[in-house]
Order: sequence, then C-alpha cells, then structure tokens
Amino acid sequence: MPVRRDLKLEKYIDDASRKKEFQPLEDILQDDHYSNVTQKCSKLFFSKLDKLICRELDDKEIKNVSTLLNVIQRFAKHISIQGEDGLTSMIKQGLVQTISI
Repeated sequence: MPVRRDLKLEKYIDDASRKKEFQPLEDILQDDHYSNVTQKCSKLFFSKLDKLICRELDDKEIKNVSTLLNVIQRFAKHISIQGEDGLTSMIKQGLVQTISI
C-alpha cells in the first residue's frame, strides 16, 4: 500500500500570509502526487486566501498572485469547507469578485 502524502493547503496559505513563504505552494503545484488529495479546510479558508491575494496585489507581487490563482485552479475541486464542496463554498463567499479585480 503506497504511503499517502497529506497536503496541508490551509497551513501553506497561513505560512504565505504570515511569513511570505510561497515556496511550499509553488512546490505542490509541481508535484502530481497531490492532484487528487482532498483537503478539509476551515470556514475561514477563503477569507484568508482572499486577503492574501489582495495584499500581494497591493504589493505588486504578481508572481505570488499567479501562484495563488494556480492553487485555486488546481485544487478547488478537492477542497471541502465544512462538508461543502470547496469551489461552491468559495464562489458563495466571493471568489468570482476576487478574481475579476
């Protein structure tokens, strides 16, 4: 039985927000082992992500914004927020408004 590799997406978003550490997010985008790993995230996940995207836009850190949007694109189907589909939950919380800035 293969060893399951856990993806701690919300922790990586927290680290990017607090420490400006985006390398783990860039690394998971390159690793196909995480393609189908379901993530259980808190209700605050999208709020954290939204604030981080806005901050990076304000700082003109386009590479970081691109990384964050790629994370959404790649993992949104595999995020669960309080038992609800992550993409549906993020859309309800304003994802469309965020990416149409």
